[in-house]
Amino acid sequence: MQDERVAVVTGGGRGMGRAIAHAYAERGTRVVVASRTVAELEETAAASELITAFACDAAEPDQVEALFEFVRAEHGRVDALVCSQGVYQGGVRAFDLPLEQWDRTMAINLRGVWLCAQAAGRLMRDGGRGGRMVFISSMNGLASQTHAVDYDVSKAAVNGLARALAVEFAPEKITVNAIAPGWIRTEMSAAELAELESEGLVMNPLGEVGTPEQIALAALWLTDPGNGFVTGTVVTVDGGQTAMLPLPWNPAASVAPGAPGAG
Repeated sequence: MQDERVAVVTGGGRGMGRAIAHAYAERGTRVVVASRTVAELEETAAASELITAFACDAAEPDQVEALFEFVRAEHGRVDALVCSQGVYQGGVRAFDLPLEQWDRTMAINLRGVWLCAQAAGRLMRDGGRGGRMVFISSMNGLASQTHAVDYDVSKAAVNGLARALAVEFAPEKITVNAIAPGWIRTEMSAAELAELESEGLVMNPLGEVGTPEQIALAALWLTDPGNGFVTGTVVTVDGGQTAMLPLPWNPAASVAPGAPGAG
């Protein structure tokens, strides 16, 4: 049975964003998925007639404006926003980090979230029904690793943005939360996971790598229409990794404990 809700999922072309979009559609929610890559978007949308693809670079204000103008025209409302777009470039010491890499990471991971939240917030406010927002952060927003200062800072800022907007949007009954995934098996994490697993390393106390579908379950809970009292928080989904004291490690190694598996 189709419900009346409308969700917008950015970064919906693959990985966690695709899983979240599919989870919404399976529950009857109409979904607009956005991403820069048209082919990936079309693959996501092919899974359900409730999913509509819209090509959009979330870091570009004009494209974000066009996305939400489309949502307004097609559906007249938005009830849930999940921002899952992200980039992890990594592998560069802070001494050598190019400004271009810093700017690109901040544009995609932070500015894109802000632009979408602002546009979705206006539409939620105008609709008078409130709404739910979830930003996909990372455990790297809670603790840092070496050689990923741009990523670490961008995700910490996403957590701060969720907290600030939770306070700012509360009078409109809009809740804003973040999810901090640990190691999740996606295209982004595949190469590093293969290296770590080949060395027999354990990622977390559960000894498992998470799935995009597990992140989707957290997003569904946070955006449930009945879940109106949870706001301004970061929900960690990491197999217990950030709950555990780090083991001794070699600072000369290319990958330190806490490396990202999320968007």
